[in-house]
Amino acid sequence: MLLLLLGGGLRLWQIGSLPAGLHAGEITEIRITESVRQGNIEVFYDLGSEGRESLFHIMQAAVTSVFGNGLLGYHLLGTWVGLVTLALVYALASRLYGTLAGVMALAILALNMWHILLGRQVERETLLPLLVVGVLLALARTMAVYRDVHPRLPVNTAFAMLGVLLGLGFYIHPAHFMIVLFSMVFIALKLVSRNRPPRQTIGYLLFSVLIMMIVAMPYLISSIRLPNLAGAARLFGDYTIAQKSPFEALVDGIGGLVFIGDADPAHNLPGRPLVDLVSGLIVAVGVLTAARGWRYARYALPLIATIILIPISFLTVDGANFLNFAPLLPLVALFFGLGIVTLYQSFTTSTRPMVVLGFVALLGFNLTWTSRDLFQVWPQLESVQTAYSSRAARIAAHIDRTAASVPTVICDSSLAQRTREQLSNTDLVLLMMNRKDVHLRYADCGTGMIFVNGGVLQQVVMPDADTLLMMRPELREWLSLGTLVEGQGLPSGSVVQVEVAQALADRVGLFTTMSPAGFAPEAGSGLAIPPLRFGGNITFLGHEPLSAAPYAPSSIITTVTYWRVDGLIPPDLRFFTHVLADPSVCCAAQNDTISVDVTQLEDRDVFVQIVFVPLPSSLPAETYSVSVGAYLNSSGTRMGVMDGEQQRGTRLFLGQIQVTG
Repeated sequence: MLLLLLGGGLRLWQIGSLPAGLHAGEITEIRITESVRQGNIEVFYDLGSEGRESLFHIMQAAVTSVFGNGLLGYHLLGTWVGLVTLALVYALASRLYGTLAGVMALAILALNMWHILLGRQVERETLLPLLVVGVLLALARTMAVYRDVHPRLPVNTAFAMLGVLLGLGFYIHPAHFMIVLFSMVFIALKLVSRNRPPRQTIGYLLFSVLIMMIVAMPYLISSIRLPNLAGAARLFGDYTIAQKSPFEALVDGIGGLVFIGDADPAHNLPGRPLVDLVSGLIVAVGVLTAARGWRYARYALPLIATIILIPISFLTVDGANFLNFAPLLPLVALFFGLGIVTLYQSFTTSTRPMVVLGFVALLGFNLTWTSRDLFQVWPQLESVQTAYSSRAARIAAHIDRTAASVPTVICDSSLAQRTREQLSNTDLVLLMMNRKDVHLRYADCGTGMIFVNGGVLQQVVMPDADTLLMMRPELREWLSLGTLVEGQGLPSGSVVQVEVAQALADRVGLFTTMSPAGFAPEAGSGLAIPPLRFGGNITFLGHEPLSAAPYAPSSIITTVTYWRVDGLIPPDLRFFTHVLADPSVCCAAQNDTISVDVTQLEDRDVFVQIVFVPLPSSLPAETYSVSVGAYLNSSGTRMGVMDGEQQRGTRLFLGQIQVTG
């Protein structure tokens, strides 16, 4: 029980912040999970170059639907699966080799850094150790493998469970083909052995096979229809004999176990092996013990499983890959427990207490080693922070803590392409947030900014590291009135708190005298003194004066306008900016855009819109007028400009510019 609690503590401690983010592989799994949450359930998903089985994502969708998503919600399933795996490894090892073996197998797996990290991964491989130990336990139960248990007719439940596990495994990972293979090999050898089970067992085994076929039938049908996505075609990934010989792959795999580990910082502290050298030698003793007693089913079972699973774990192109080692983790634990029992029994009774102290010291070393590397060394590596997009994760944690009490504006440089295939830094922040109920506003801070409720205290969050550098001076001026938020694990320059209510009111007041607009000729012309109400519940507050310097063809005109929200805004609102030689003819140049997410704006929010209008290179030299307005993108309907209760056209004129040859 103490070891289970220790294993649970290592897996639950800092679960929402370690790892500090999500790596690329996890994001792929999450996007499939979100597709499942939207009702798109398939046998396997087409990722372009490969398929992806669906059971893990269905389970993730169920868990996150109940407990929420974000860094915490996405990691819950892996943690629970890891804890159940620990319990089953103890149960299996105890039944096969005795209580001491069960305790030591549980201990080595509970303290193994990769198994702890695997439980914190959003990866389908998280389920493989549980699947392997579950199948081994079901085989041991159905085929009467337990030590000191007289063979007898097993109950139907065990055979049904074996069939269900063998069937469901197809929907987890291509490695399940090898799990089915070692199951069939072991059953065949057991049936022809001296201590074969009763004849009635064959009927029960056929029952298990029938259940497996029923459960796996949709997968088999889909594999026939879409052979390029099926798991059998992906079993060994991109490995080919031409790239690496099996002997080289075996050497690399053994090196990954006890010497150099996995070099990928997303899966491991580079240079750290799967197990320490002493534990590796004890595992080797366990393997030799099993090999020596291979005629006995309790030794043959893990031995056959290891022999058949080694190819999919070791045959990789770029050295050891701990994700491929996931099916071997329960077997390593079993052999470690068996090795401990073998060594313990080889000593005399008088020396065994010292041997036990040695075992305890080894476990203490593993506990210290794992705790230090997992919680102190590994998270601080720059390569780990890059792989897991830790900047986005730390910003997400800050928003979780503060957004409920401080209005929050998020700079989204890809606002116009929020649904594109590649996720932006803003998308990553939103993905990693645990709180989805807080109200957030979005602006492309390069050309737009939002001032919540007329400029009250708010925070502007910048997921992109270069946001301030790339921001227009007209917007940077406003943020310079605020304060950079430092500390609390925040990346430098990622959050600014600003309160500009008075400064904003002063600026809007100046617009009435410094830069009044004009009504359109068709509306009677004349000065248009802001604020001016438009249709669609927006109000024009004013604009920065246009540059008086002459423009050359191919140069860019910049307009800066201020708007206020007075109610519910149409979700497809757009602004147009036209450059006109003749106010009755459109247009010498134009740009239609909007730089804020209007669906998140609320009453009294003020936003700034900067528009760039490139002038054609062939534009004749003369005087041009600049007009602005708003319209609905879906229908093209323009919003009317209201002067009191009277509509005065559908556009305002900001002034004139001079284009020279």
